[in-house]
Amino acid sequence: CNVCAERMSAQRGTPLRDFLNGLTAPVLLVDSDVTVLGANQAAQDLLGKELLEIETRKGGTVIECFYANLPAGCGNNTHCRSCAIRNAIGETFRTGESILRQKAFPDVQLGHKTKTISMEISTEKVGQAILLRIDDISAA
Repeated sequence: CNVCAERMSAQRGTPLRDFLNGLTAPVLLVDSDVTVLGANQAAQDLLGKELLEIETRKGGTVIECFYANLPAGCGNNTHCRSCAIRNAIGETFRTGESILRQKAFPDVQLGHKTKTISMEISTEKVGQAILLRIDDISAA
């Protein structure tokens, strides 16, 4: 969101982890290929993962996307072309325009079952990265 971007600009000397943890909503910082560069504690809690299980991994892998677990991996499957999360990040990189509360319905792997979940996501470009905020998540 614009408030997050302004806070990040104002706090350039603040370590990234401290900045992200200052945000109350679950937030991932991703690059143009949806590789996670950082995550705040709220995102770690939501995903049930430690930072080491999130950073440097593709976003689809982090959220347990069914298609990210296929041999081609996150971003390389036919289904990835229609991924609302990946497309929102790409659009924000291309245009610089934020996306607010866009619906996404990823198929996630939960144990031995695949389940479609409903998410609302927001994006904000900050330098050469995107703040990806998870506004809402529930069963579809």
